[in-house]
Amino acid sequence: MKFQIKTISVHLLFWLLYIVSEYFANLMHLRPGENLRFFRSMLLSLPLLIGATYFIALYAVPRFLKTERWGLFILSIMVVAMFVFYGRIKWLELLNYFDGYDYKVPIAKVLSNVIRDYAIIALAVCIYIIGDYRKERKTNMQLVKSKAEAEIKLLKGQLHPHFLFNSLNNLYSLALIKSDLTADSILKLTELLDYLVYRANMDKVPLSKEVQLLNNYIGLEQLRYGDHLRIKTDISVQNDALQVAPLLLLPFAENCFKHGGPDKDGLFRVDIQLYADDQKLVFQINNSKKNALESNKHTGGLGLQNIRQRLSLLYPGRHTLMIDNQPNTYQVRLEIKIRDEKN
Repeated sequence: MKFQIKTISVHLLFWLLYIVSEYFANLMHLRPGENLRFFRSMLLSLPLLIGATYFIALYAVPRFLKTERWGLFILSIMVVAMFVFYGRIKWLELLNYFDGYDYKVPIAKVLSNVIRDYAIIALAVCIYIIGDYRKERKTNMQLVKSKAEAEIKLLKGQLHPHFLFNSLNNLYSLALIKSDLTADSILKLTELLDYLVYRANMDKVPLSKEVQLLNNYIGLEQLRYGDHLRIKTDISVQNDALQVAPLLLLPFAENCFKHGGPDKDGLFRVDIQLYADDQKLVFQINNSKKNALESNKHTGGLGLQNIRQRLSLLYPGRHTLMIDNQPNTYQVRLEIKIRDEKN
């Protein structure tokens, strides 16, 4: 209802401004006592002008212009111009009749008025086309945004089972050897599940929460590997409240532990570096690999495929993701320009 009232008000304001502008444009040519005759002439011809305007805007533009039927669109404009020209003559003849004048309507003057009328029609139609374009553009942007959100939700839906599958495998391994660390692993997994349930569906989360999630996951892996795992971390976050997309870092850690493994000396080495300020985020993770033969087959798991798609949707043109797959090491480096992420 509010939208309809606003639309009607805009249309009424346009035609009111037209009447006022016509009056002041002709004010110097009006003789004393002709004001009433001018407004009467204006109001008599106004329905003709309004009808021609809305015919082109609401009929010719959507049916012919938008469908690129140029011939019919030009023909409709010419027909409307002839209709306005003929209507102008008849209105002036009727006005002269009411005033008791008996002289022929000057065609040249009527033609100049029609040209001016068509300028008003063209202005009104242009405003309508611009408004329609903006409405369609807004609708298209909403559709694109909805599609991107749907894709992101789908990718998250693929990520959660993948993450849970890896974590349950970890618990299974500890249970097989009847490790005393099984209970601690379950507690760590509970904390991770809490994050997935309450934060993963948010648009943005504080980077500090992502770091905490990463540390919890690493702690779960440390319980699994024990002394065979050597983790080195260098985390420097200048602003803990910095907002980022959820589950941004976890897939890289998952991929590291899924496809990495002990080096020749039997130690599984992982090096994690994170730097973030108000301008950029840089995340790098390196890990040793099980053997050179298997490393040649590995190009990234489901988590990395998902994160590539999510990054292209969430940070288009604002991120770089580099992967260096060597015979004995695997390295991932992510850089994101933070532009307005705090908002």
